[in-house]
Amino acid sequence: MILRVFLLLRDLGEHLYGMSFEHDVSEHITSMPPHIRACVTLFGSSESTAHDRAYTLEQDDLVWVYVFFEMFTVVVSTTKGEDIPRLRKRMFSLGRAFAKSYGHIIDSWSGDMGDIEGVDKLVERYMRLNLDLESDILSKIESLVNTILENYNVAYAGVFDAGGDLLSGDIPASHIQRIQDEIYVAGFNPGVDLMPHEVEIQGHSVQMLRVSSLSIAVAAYRDESRMAAAKAVSAIAQALHEAMN
Repeated sequence: MILRVFLLLRDLGEHLYGMSFEHDVSEHITSMPPHIRACVTLFGSSESTAHDRAYTLEQDDLVWVYVFFEMFTVVVSTTKGEDIPRLRKRMFSLGRAFAKSYGHIIDSWSGDMGDIEGVDKLVERYMRLNLDLESDILSKIESLVNTILENYNVAYAGVFDAGGDLLSGDIPASHIQRIQDEIYVAGFNPGVDLMPHEVEIQGHSVQMLRVSSLSIAVAAYRDESRMAAAKAVSAIAQALHEAMN
């Protein structure tokens, strides 16, 4: 269970944002254990600290998880038993979205960034939203993808969860990382995106749409019209939206 989330300046460990989810209530917080903050300063100033991994520290019945970005650090406290690899994906998604939306003001900001419109919603989307899908939805996803591949003239189709894991589809391994990069910065949509977002990958026009925590990707054949892919991604999105509501 995620208990608290902090955003701190990487090198100095100074507070940027804090939110507690304890007792099923969201509230701003500013205080954290001094030694937890000291770890941010220590790791953040080290050249050996990696940007592609999560660092953990167990204390009593809590697990503290650190993910470092160029200018700031995301720190989360959880109870033991939390799925750390899955939490790591949430933290990376949050960090990328935060950097994209607010990175330009971090250097000049002083105080709690909870005062900035949109930060609370951004944190809650990644840290509070239940990303676990029921088995009937997973079956629906597989069925939808198979139907699209049978009935539309497209190169491939697939559905990803919010952490960038491919739930169903035949997407080539060489395309997955590029699609995941788009997912990490796109965030969530409570409904369905109105228009597909186009990404060019190795000569393919890949059409992407979000449905809540899910992202759909459908590619046109190389050097062919994107219309079939655009229709296919919209069909999957609408069917998933209806199934999830």
